[in-house]
Amino acid sequence: MKKKKKADKTKQYSLWDNCRYALRQLRQKEGDIGMAVCGGDVALGVLLPFLEAALAGAVAAILTSGRRPEAILLLVAGYVVLLQTVRFLQGHLRNLRFKTLFLLRIDMGMDFFRKTVWMDGQSLESAQGQKKRKDAGRNLYSGNGQGIEAYTKAWCDLVMQLIGLVLYGAIVGQVSLILLAILVLQTLLVSYLHTKAGKRAYAMEDEIEKKWGIFQYLRRETVIPGNGKDIRMYRMDKWFLGMFHGLIDRVCALIDRQQTGYMAAGMAEDLLTFARSMVVYGWLVREMAAGNMTIPSFLLYVGIVAGFGAWMNGLFGAWRQILENEKLMDDYRDFMDFGVVEEGRQAPGRPGRTHEIRFEHVCFRYEGSGEDTIQDLNLTIRPGERLALVGPNGAGKTTLIKLLCGLYRPTSGTVYLDGRDIQSLDQRAVFREFAVVFQDVFAFSFPLSDNVSCVDCGREDSERLRGSLEKAGLWERVQALPKGARTFMNKDLDEAGVTLSGGEVQKLMLARALYKDAPMVILDEPTAALDPIAESEMYERYDELVHGRTAVFISHRLSSTRFCDRILFLENGRITEEGTHGELMQRGGAYAELFSIQARYYKEQKTECAATL
Repeated sequence: MKKKKKADKTKQYSLWDNCRYALRQLRQKEGDIGMAVCGGDVALGVLLPFLEAALAGAVAAILTSGRRPEAILLLVAGYVVLLQTVRFLQGHLRNLRFKTLFLLRIDMGMDFFRKTVWMDGQSLESAQGQKKRKDAGRNLYSGNGQGIEAYTKAWCDLVMQLIGLVLYGAIVGQVSLILLAILVLQTLLVSYLHTKAGKRAYAMEDEIEKKWGIFQYLRRETVIPGNGKDIRMYRMDKWFLGMFHGLIDRVCALIDRQQTGYMAAGMAEDLLTFARSMVVYGWLVREMAAGNMTIPSFLLYVGIVAGFGAWMNGLFGAWRQILENEKLMDDYRDFMDFGVVEEGRQAPGRPGRTHEIRFEHVCFRYEGSGEDTIQDLNLTIRPGERLALVGPNGAGKTTLIKLLCGLYRPTSGTVYLDGRDIQSLDQRAVFREFAVVFQDVFAFSFPLSDNVSCVDCGREDSERLRGSLEKAGLWERVQALPKGARTFMNKDLDEAGVTLSGGEVQKLMLARALYKDAPMVILDEPTAALDPIAESEMYERYDELVHGRTAVFISHRLSSTRFCDRILFLENGRITEEGTHGELMQRGGAYAELFSIQARYYKEQKTECAATL
């Protein structure tokens, strides 16, 4: 196993490293054709302005060449045809480049999704992982004008502008090195001003992003239907509106400061350009008046000098785009490097058969927590055993389950699967050995059959699907649905979709676990949303549900643990009591005390109901 480094802050990459990364992605995703399209666009992007700038001088040279009118007309027509042909090809390549870079963004989005669903759950679930994933998404899903698409386009434009500047500078240098020095000096001064403005704007991006994130959170909360009653009952509308105004004002102020810096750099550029033009054009006019320069040459150099300014403006525009998207590139790459990547892992032995799970001095601490949730835990779960985990809220039961099935990695200690460190095994192969129903159940907005089988509609085993739904007690409900097992859940993807009740969703997740037919079954509060009758029926069928499997069962209702071979009572991440229900009741410890409290509560509830009737 190879672990990638984790950092509390976003890793920053150098400008040139991000450039190489973007070009490498372009070549890998779009191939040599994509590279050729971008290269051709750069080449024609340099040639076309040069032909346009030289048009007046070329026509003047042809007219004063002394050739016959027919030859002059043919030469001028040929030049115009060449110019239009290059213009057409450049426009076509520009459209192809737009398409290529758009596809690059889409293809990198697939890498992003693959990383999200394949990376280890512990890293993804952490607050750090969630923030990194959210920030990385902005590199792909902020539109054509931001992120990887705009970043790669800006580098292509930057190369084009640099080549144009060098070409035009070489032409000017043949006339006068002093003129070239003036143009270069102005370019360096403007470059410094724009770079300084870009760095100043870049330094404000973190605060803008933070404020914008708060704004987006508030916006989402106001449109959630379930929140509407609290907002109205407690008159929170004023609070929300006040927060909206404050955040918008702050973000606008920061953006205004960014734009002010760019505007100041632009005004300085205009002044320097004016001064440069006065000097350069004055020199050209003097040279022509003195007879040192012909009219065609004068027209050519006027176009070249004007074009030099256009190249310079384009260069700064591309540079600004690069700087504005640097952070988005850093965020994306930081997420793609984050978490654990599996390399060369082996599959578990005895796949599809019951396993022994052993914890040796296992501790686990959540990110940012000051103490361990699981503390020095030692435990062996025997093959085929039915084990119950009970204890108060926050005792670490669900965390223990995630460690057991390999979703979490111990902070210290080792979890063994059949004597082998579970972290040394292929994670996906380990997951195939477990069927888990977690406490927080939900249904994806897919067809019901997809939710149970976890394969595309029509590829599931229909007999196994029906058997799983029957054992989970949901088959009759499924038969009553408009399209049976093909009915979509919820209304996100199909307006005719059906929303199941909490208890029905819990049965659906139980059916999913049964369909998987894994040798290890873990049920985390499997009856929390069931009514008493449905709960009783499920307990009666429990032996049938877990027959031939190792089963771990979590419940707050201690009366439901009697059918288990062994009961573990957890407190503060430690196993404080262990035994059968009868043994723990005779011991008279925390388990017996909690069981007695629950029994008395249910007895009082029953008495109150009888009195009411």
